Amino acid sequence: MRRLLILSISLPLICSNGIFSQLFDDEDMFGDDDAFPAIRPIRPMQSKYMRHVIRDDGFDEPRIVKAPAPIVPVRAFSSDPSRPRSVNRVTDSDFEGATFNSFNRVLDTAQNLFSNLFSMFPSREFTVRVDRPDPDDLMESEENEKEGSGERPSNSIRPQNDEDGEIDVNKLKAKAVDRFASFIEKIGATAVASSQLTGPHICVRELNNKVLEATKTKTSFRECKRFEKAVRCIERRSDKKGGLETVRIQECCSGFDTDDISANGCDRESLVMSARDVLSLANSSMVDLLDELGLSSVLDGPESYTIIAPPNSAIERIQRSSYTELRNLLENHILDGDLRDYEMVDGSEFNTQANSSVSVVQKDIEGRQKTLVNCVPLTTTNVRTSSGTIHHASDYIGLSSSNILEYLEESNKFKTFVSLITPELERKLRSTDGKYTVFAFSDGAFASLSESVRTNVISKSACVNDLIINHIVNGTFCSTQLEEQVITSMGGQELRVHTMVSANGTHTVHIGTAKITEADRFTSNGVVHVIDDVILLENLLTWRDHLLTFNEPLLDALSSLTMDSEPLTIFVPPFNSTLVHYSSLRDPHSFDIQGSLDMDVFALNHVAENKLVLYPAMNQTVTTVTNSTFFLGLYKNRSPISVRIHSDSSLFRTKPIIGCSRIVNQSIHACNSVLHFVDKPLPIIEGDLKWLFTTRQDLKRFHTLWKASDVADLMNTTLPITVFPPSDDAMSRNQYNALLKNETMINQFVRRYIVKGPLCSFDLRARANEFKYDLIPNEADEVLKSDTFGNELHISGARVQDEEIVLSNGIVHILETPITDIQRTRSSPFSFADILGLTTRMLS
Repeated sequence: MRRLLILSISLPLICSNGIFSQLFDDEDMFGDDDAFPAIRPIRPMQSKYMRHVIRDDGFDEPRIVKAPAPIVPVRAFSSDPSRPRSVNRVTDSDFEGATFNSFNRVLDTAQNLFSNLFSMFPSREFTVRVDRPDPDDLMESEENEKEGSGERPSNSIRPQNDEDGEIDVNKLKAKAVDRFASFIEKIGATAVASSQLTGPHICVRELNNKVLEATKTKTSFRECKRFEKAVRCIERRSDKKGGLETVRIQECCSGFDTDDISANGCDRESLVMSARDVLSLANSSMVDLLDELGLSSVLDGPESYTIIAPPNSAIERIQRSSYTELRNLLENHILDGDLRDYEMVDGSEFNTQANSSVSVVQKDIEGRQKTLVNCVPLTTTNVRTSSGTIHHASDYIGLSSSNILEYLEESNKFKTFVSLITPELERKLRSTDGKYTVFAFSDGAFASLSESVRTNVISKSACVNDLIINHIVNGTFCSTQLEEQVITSMGGQELRVHTMVSANGTHTVHIGTAKITEADRFTSNGVVHVIDDVILLENLLTWRDHLLTFNEPLLDALSSLTMDSEPLTIFVPPFNSTLVHYSSLRDPHSFDIQGSLDMDVFALNHVAENKLVLYPAMNQTVTTVTNSTFFLGLYKNRSPISVRIHSDSSLFRTKPIIGCSRIVNQSIHACNSVLHFVDKPLPIIEGDLKWLFTTRQDLKRFHTLWKASDVADLMNTTLPITVFPPSDDAMSRNQYNALLKNETMINQFVRRYIVKGPLCSFDLRARANEFKYDLIPNEADEVLKSDTFGNELHISGARVQDEEIVLSNGIVHILETPITDIQRTRSSPFSFADILGLTTRMLS
């Protein structure tokens, strides 16, 4: 709330200073007379213009008033006073020059704006990076020319005209690039300046370090981090000659302390005690153990040390260790010198008294930096003593293994994991050149996998040859850093991280389906987290592995067939419908060879060659192994009015359909295959619309009329359509003969029963407890209505006798009577009866 109030108060101040008004000042944008003598803004001729009138109430009122005369465009005159003031043509170079000049003025305005904005949030952290071409290289030819002529090099951004009055746009561009980079740098400098703390007893110290690495381009880096008791700003600049790093720390002056330097400054005097006295108050067990192990000089000696003090409970857990191991553990908590947490940088390492090293990880939590040492959080930091500094930690810091691979090899529970590591990966995990995070599964977790998956993993066949590399991430991620996020493995796979809280309040971290059971096993080149499952991304498993989980009857049918041709696309029907079909064919009372073949055909009818990726905007066809061709896509509802209200959103068409089977759930991209889940089995498709009307004996009359109409070409359409043909019994001979004699009537009649786009049963039928009202436009410029009465489906008064015949290029619903309830689309789609019925159904 405090920041919101500041923003609401400060923004009017910015506007009152005229900063925003500068952005829209025509004269300022196009330059003044001296800057651009050759260019003026050109007004178009117009008969009206806008005039602002101040009303009596003080408001600025725009009015359109008639111009007294046409406004003549201002001509562009030559910039050279010695030349005749003749009219010149405005060239592209002139226009670019005006653009760059305006660009520079916008930079000035934006810089002022950012100065005001940064002043609102002095305690926020920021990082500003700039990487730009070296303007010295871009302008080298210009400076050489001026040095040779004795002319002083110009630092002006204004365009320089050559003898012909043309602007040198290349020079202008070079300076504009430099100016833009400088503007970004000034934003960072403004933010650094705005991070200046105000409060009592704050001291500032700076340290300059030479950065030896030279860069081909000028690079700037500014970063400010806020700690509990200090603010640290780092600024680096480098170019082809080298670089310089400046570290600026604002901290409490000697003798003063604070709980929040950003809010309170250093508002209290500090009482400096000895290290022994400080530890005796909160870590008495550590004091006793240091005395017992002969390390009292750390507490009472003249030299300065930094002590990381674990709680008494952690000391009690390690007291049963041997004398040597216990001494090494205690010495691992003692660092040479006096180190505050804000003097440590994320990723830095420090040597300990145990001839080992500890690594520092810093993370931002609610705007403040929290420091972890070997993934152990520091709870209280920067307690000054007469002999150094003490940081209290949440646990003890164990001795680091020499490297990740050594830790895995020393343990007896990662034998399978180690055996799968490639020689190249082995070199990386032994080296200290990089830092890695490893999610290592135990041998027990690997044994829980199915036999087929274990076989593929051990043999490194199919897509699991890079299994281990997808358990490793570049960089160090402590368990406290693993929150709701997505991290990328060394193999390029995205691993989703999420946390779960149990009923007793315990937090657990999960990587995909695997849970971290042992966290933060720190080594010299990274950290190891033990997980209880193998991270098997869906693209590492075969389609057989996935079907074993989702539809085992379909897997049984496909396993008996030769399925060597990959990649594949498998449309997976529901388990129950597959099981019913499978069981009925395997019934001992009805079992025969034909039944067995039917199950094979059923399974193969759901398989297509090649991987088919679904795009919602792409309508296409797909042919299965059984030569069934389906239309596939997300077809929009063309209804002018469509209202459907139901609690189950899965009933609506929001995903692609294949034939009249809806794609449900999320598709799985498996190894060399993709699995799409459908809501019902796919039927055998024997042909297209032309094939159906040629072979069906009860549709001969409508077929004859369709062939004689002006939409006969729709029978061979490649885009799916829906046809509601009346059967031959629905038309009398007299009606049929009358239609044959009138071409106009044929066209109108046939068009009435054709709708563009596929309409399946789920589009036409209303489910139980569903309110549905929609109008279907046909090809006769009319609208049809679908109604559901019990189990019967009616289309504009005609009952459907044969429903949802799926073909390769459309769907057919055969009517037992002609359509009677017809309405033109040019009139209102609602009749009084419609509105009355609609209201009654809504109220009921």
